[in-house]
Amino acid sequence: MNATATQEELEAGRGYEALFVVAAFDKWTRHVIDAAGVTQGDRVLDIACGTGVLTRHAFRQAGPSGHVAGLDPSPGMIAAAQEIEPGIAWTLGGAEEIPFDDRAFDCVISQFGMMFFSDRDAAAREMYRVLAPGGRLAVAVWNSVEQNGAYGDIIAVLDEHVSTAAGDALRLPYTLGDAQAVVRTFSDAGFSDATFETRVEEACFPSSRTMVEAELRGWLPLFDIHLSEDKIADVLVKSDEKLSKYASSTGEAVFPTCGHIVTARKPQ
Repeated sequence: MNATATQEELEAGRGYEALFVVAAFDKWTRHVIDAAGVTQGDRVLDIACGTGVLTRHAFRQAGPSGHVAGLDPSPGMIAAAQEIEPGIAWTLGGAEEIPFDDRAFDCVISQFGMMFFSDRDAAAREMYRVLAPGGRLAVAVWNSVEQNGAYGDIIAVLDEHVSTAAGDALRLPYTLGDAQAVVRTFSDAGFSDATFETRVEEACFPSSRTMVEAELRGWLPLFDIHLSEDKIADVLVKSDEKLSKYASSTGEAVFPTCGHIVTARKPQ
């Protein structure tokens, strides 16, 4: 690992792992791993790895004869990932300039990170560069916000009770709902056999308030949107009615999430 995180960044990474990974992301890892065809002995790179839930799955799948690396631009995410699994090669960096040699990996994978790349075309070319001939690619992106209704409801609350800018911040993860456009990005970068499959998984948060508060305290500040404690309390009250339909008998917030698994291959 070559990242130095502040204590605040590390705590943010730990919080992300404890809440979002367990609630929404862990179930998607098997789809990406299966789509990439990760097997024993493979060299695997996970791009935009976050705290490493997908990377850890690849690490188990590749086994002791394989080599798995996780790449993320956030020092806090990388530091939290290192705490959880020190056996993986964690590296600080972005998808647009991957700090690895040409043809260094058999598989490149990424789960719900491509929406945030500053230059998706450059990232696709970099993924192509670091793959060995015949190497496999599997990337998960969220479907449109219309197909992820719980977050559409949160966005409506933010639009009405915070600001359009706050709603737009939460729309960002759902901007690659057109999977065919993602396929074209990889085809234009030189990949062959680019295609996609749409999947649905169930998310489960401790409560709807927990889900909304995580966005208010953890996501909006990344866009320089900072709310007072009184405002946060008000928004949480306003969200209760909108999100009550997702409450289970035990009070948890349970709802479907929809994403695309895009696959491609580097020609031999």
